[in-house]
Amino acid sequence: MPRTLQHPNRAQRTRSRKRRRRRPLSRKEAPGPGVVRVLALSVYLPTLLAEIGVGATLPLFALSALALGEPAAVASIAVAVYSAGRMAGSALGGVGATRRGPVPTTFAAYAVLASGAALSATAVHVSVLALGVAIIGIGHGGVHVARQAHIDAVAPLRIRARSLTTLAGIWRIGNFVGPFVGAAIIFASGLPAAYVFAASMVCLGILCLVFTAPRHLSIPRSQRPHVRVAEVLKPQMGVLSTLGIGVLLMGALRQARVVVIPLWAVHIGMSDSGASLVFGLATAIDMAMFIPAGYVMDRFGRVWTAVPSAIALGAGAAMLPMTSSPGQVAVAALIIGCGHGWGSGVVMTLGADAAPEKGKAVFLGAWSILQDAGGLLGPVIVAAGAAIALPLGFFAVGGVGVATAGTLYRFTPRWRLPDSSRA
Repeated sequence: MPRTLQHPNRAQRTRSRKRRRRRPLSRKEAPGPGVVRVLALSVYLPTLLAEIGVGATLPLFALSALALGEPAAVASIAVAVYSAGRMAGSALGGVGATRRGPVPTTFAAYAVLASGAALSATAVHVSVLALGVAIIGIGHGGVHVARQAHIDAVAPLRIRARSLTTLAGIWRIGNFVGPFVGAAIIFASGLPAAYVFAASMVCLGILCLVFTAPRHLSIPRSQRPHVRVAEVLKPQMGVLSTLGIGVLLMGALRQARVVVIPLWAVHIGMSDSGASLVFGLATAIDMAMFIPAGYVMDRFGRVWTAVPSAIALGAGAAMLPMTSSPGQVAVAALIIGCGHGWGSGVVMTLGADAAPEKGKAVFLGAWSILQDAGGLLGPVIVAAGAAIALPLGFFAVGGVGVATAGTLYRFTPRWRLPDSSRA
């Protein structure tokens, strides 16, 4: 059931604010010295470098399968394999961040991610491509959970949403720059070269992390906790089975966008580089929205970004079968980009809000698995429709958008930080 924060009347609220201003912020609420600098150097900068590389590969999973002679349905499954890998990576990342700390887990996940990109570059058969894409998903899922755990350990409560949406914004910047660079590399050297570029950028992110990572976020062997996953998740089954369903459906919508844009672009006769370019344009508007989205979440509540995001993602996907030119595809892609950008960081923030103190990284891993399970479902929906008629899968994604909006509206807590904790 949603948690509703009861507000006092205006006079009571004014007196309450005056009292709160006199109360010093708690350790968890206060930002502390150098928090922004620590986040910028040890989280945002390495993430940006790596995500530019990952962003170059996201529209390539389906295109690589098509280039190997596979039909559209198999190309959609290639994206589903990435989501399956992310589920495994999220689980491993949650356990790793709890037992070893966020920083060592990030190093390991980046190494896995780079190896997957290198393997995908050598793929001459769809089975090798699927293995490489799965390894990319494992590494990427582990990185996401470890980065969230890092921010949770450093950022104060009153800037939680903005810190997490900034992380999501960094991912979006990578997804914006990456496809443009990838399109240029594909035009000059072919699809495999884009995977090589991705592996190189991830290695650059590792190098950056070597010099900027705070050592206190690595847990010594003698102090590593033994947290049982069942002990963490069993008391949280209520939220996982209600709000978690909305997160799963949101994951389906988000990952479907990686499939529907390039598939429809190729369907109407656009080139591989043109499809990558349209995907990059969609991420341009996506990238621009994470700052206002974070402010709205901290100021007005999470539901104000979650529900509109789901509606726009579904509407854009349902519009694509009605397009027949590159310009029309770009318009539908921009609507999808608006929806994805407005929901920047909302899943992570909802997870951080709901996570228990004990075993928080394990819970965040499970939360990410729900989103990744949805990510696995999204391409499967498109593939099932494509086996009958390609537009059918796109309309099904539109229906998922409606279901997602309704679920998130019903179960997202009507919750905001107290006035004294807002920035």
